[in-house]
Amino acid sequence: MKTGSTAMLWRLFWVLAFLQVVDLVTTYRVLSLGGREGNFFMRKVILTPMAPLLKTLALIFFALLIIGSTARGRPSPQRLTLVAFGLVALYLVVVINNFSHLLPLR
Repeated sequence: MKTGSTAMLWRLFWVLAFLQVVDLVTTYRVLSLGGREGNFFMRKVILTPMAPLLKTLALIFFALLIIGSTARGRPSPQRLTLVAFGLVALYLVVVINNFSHLLPLR
């Protein structure tokens, strides 16, 4: 795999990791203001240590996929990059949604 592709995957990894942290922080803030968790799967664990643990495990899995992609070409680097862009886009929407619940309407 090309070095540029590897670098792109790792950049996407760190963007996704940052967005995961921002998602957790903003979700906790929304919950403290009386909001609720919108993700059905996270609803029961969001206020437990499982929430950051699950996000960490997902990031470790993604890192292992990147390593496998760069070492063996599996999963396909192009597909993994496409999936990574999709995940970044999804979490951008999640974070924007969280911030929309925190900003006062004028």
